[in-house]
Amino acid sequence: MSVSKKEFVASDRVPAILSAPIAPFFIKMALPIIFGLLINGLFNFVDAIFISRVVGTNAIGGVSAAFPIQMIMISISAMLGSGMASIISRYLGANRDDEASMVFSASLVLAAWVGLILSIIIVAFRAEIFTLLALPEALMPYAIDYLTPIAAIGVISFCHGTLSEGLRAQGLNIQVFKLMASMALLNIALDALFLLVFGWGVSGAAWATAISITAAFFYAIYLLKTVTHRISFTFDHFRFMPKIHKETVLLGMPVFLSYMGFAMMLLIVNIILVQVGGDQAELLISAHGILNRTFMLIFLPVLGMMIAFQTFAGFNYGAQRYDRVIQVLKVALLLSTAYALIWSLVMILGSHHLFQLFSQDQALIEAAADIARIVFIGFITIGISMICPALFQALGFSGPAIILNTLHNYILLLPILWCLSTLYGVDGIWWSFPVIDLISAVAIAAYTTYFIKKIRLQQD
Repeated sequence: MSVSKKEFVASDRVPAILSAPIAPFFIKMALPIIFGLLINGLFNFVDAIFISRVVGTNAIGGVSAAFPIQMIMISISAMLGSGMASIISRYLGANRDDEASMVFSASLVLAAWVGLILSIIIVAFRAEIFTLLALPEALMPYAIDYLTPIAAIGVISFCHGTLSEGLRAQGLNIQVFKLMASMALLNIALDALFLLVFGWGVSGAAWATAISITAAFFYAIYLLKTVTHRISFTFDHFRFMPKIHKETVLLGMPVFLSYMGFAMMLLIVNIILVQVGGDQAELLISAHGILNRTFMLIFLPVLGMMIAFQTFAGFNYGAQRYDRVIQVLKVALLLSTAYALIWSLVMILGSHHLFQLFSQDQALIEAAADIARIVFIGFITIGISMICPALFQALGFSGPAIILNTLHNYILLLPILWCLSTLYGVDGIWWSFPVIDLISAVAIAAYTTYFIKKIRLQQD
């Protein structure tokens, strides 16, 4: 029996995820995911450092403009993978392994076709997309150079996402960590080779990412064939299954809305900066770009806690262990909020030290630091905004999960951003974020508290 399987099977044949002490086991589950995500998160962070230092400020602005399009692809892939993982986790918790394998095999077909269609659309119309977004001419070539290689491998990246989520849904977190770590380390090495040695510029950074994802895809296939696991790929089920795909999309919709909301936020902010930023628009887009690369890296441990929480909650809910679902929710919220508080203080008080990694352009560093001092005021609420909606997804309640995930970036973002940017210009853009964070966190916490009371009544 492999080490990963021992994490989930106790000596008396009762799965450890259903019987072990909650806080220590949750941390044990979350840490490999967090480390893997952090290493994987170096993709965008290191790309930004190499690009800004080797190519220049406008280059990172162009890459920042392309990043929302990349995030749209990621959001759709994450929707398919996380929706599948939610179904698989509950099936495994109920010892329905054959049905879990069927869902996994069918999900690969859907991922491959969606990835192919998106690749064709984005590569064919990439220039028109950036023209529609009113991207400044100085940033346009960099945005196209960065987006093209990444969009071209849509089939591979989507299938890789489904494979890695299949490993994660089984609790094989060590294997997922190895997968992410190898991908990120290869990306860093190729970044150095393509930019510093070959001098390929922005396109070199994009090809480094594309090649790393491709290598990780083949490594995931290797893991699927060699690691002890409870689900398996079967050609009999490698076909379209509309009923499964519908459930996958519905359960993955909250993650899609969360990621897509982030992408839409980046697009909207860039468009408004062009309108109200004046001569500083290009600098502000670049500054916002390096801030978001930094934010994504800081955010990943919260995402890791959310993923571990989903697996834990899904297993226990499938086994009707409602008491453990409630307790792991408390643990996840406590840990994520404590983590967020620490980083809020760091970014408000000393973010300029971190931004010096990206550039020696003091105007760029100061602009990014000014934005961070405002934006990170509301970061302390990130645990509530991520963990609570994940509860509903893990338990199969797609409706509430979708509503709570749309609140921040779909219901509140546009009106508050438009209002404050109209009244206060560029400063109003940045102050919109802590205002939205606070309002959405209060609403999400209130609804989750109501739901937990219903869970307790069900348990009784």
